[in-house]
Amino acid sequence: MKDKKNSPYHHGNLKEELLQTALEMIDKEGLDTITLRELTQRLGTSRTAVYRHFASKEALILGVIEKGYEHLNLLFTPIFEDRTYSVAERFERMGRAYLNFAIEHPNLYRLLFGEMYRKEREEICDYKDETQATGLYALIGLLSEAQEEGIIAQVNPLIQAAMVWASIHGLASLLIDGHLMMSDNMEAIYEYSIGVLLKGLQ
Repeated sequence: MKDKKNSPYHHGNLKEELLQTALEMIDKEGLDTITLRELTQRLGTSRTAVYRHFASKEALILGVIEKGYEHLNLLFTPIFEDRTYSVAERFERMGRAYLNFAIEHPNLYRLLFGEMYRKEREEICDYKDETQATGLYALIGLLSEAQEEGIIAQVNPLIQAAMVWASIHGLASLLIDGHLMMSDNMEAIYEYSIGVLLKGLQ
């Protein structure tokens, strides 16, 4: 008989384990692999225990989306705020990190930025809230810093941030969806893309 004391859902961390397991399944196997039955089997728990934390599969996936954005914020915020690197160097490091994330985690990337769950994402992730979008506001801060140094034009940094994000996102989407078969030239793509971005902001 299974020792219930050693079951994950008796540790008080079931919600976090569900989110982490679902995130890993989506990342490695795709969104279609997520079922509550599969999750309960992998974690050795029950559906009743799952429903205490998530009313439905959709609620669980929205939780995964929030967790995914938190991961991105933790990835990008330190890059933008690390003043041991110049503004241009931080832009270059940002571009690498963003494209690498998309290439290494295409399923998760599509969930975070694709059409599916778009309306739901807008409801749970408010980009106007600096506490929820630390990566975005760190980028805005970097752009403001670049303006102060005279590197780029004195334009609303929020508008500039939208342009930077759209450019990098477009390139990432083309790469992971197979429209740009240039994996052998990624280094050149990294460098050229950031150069074009900075020049376009001048």
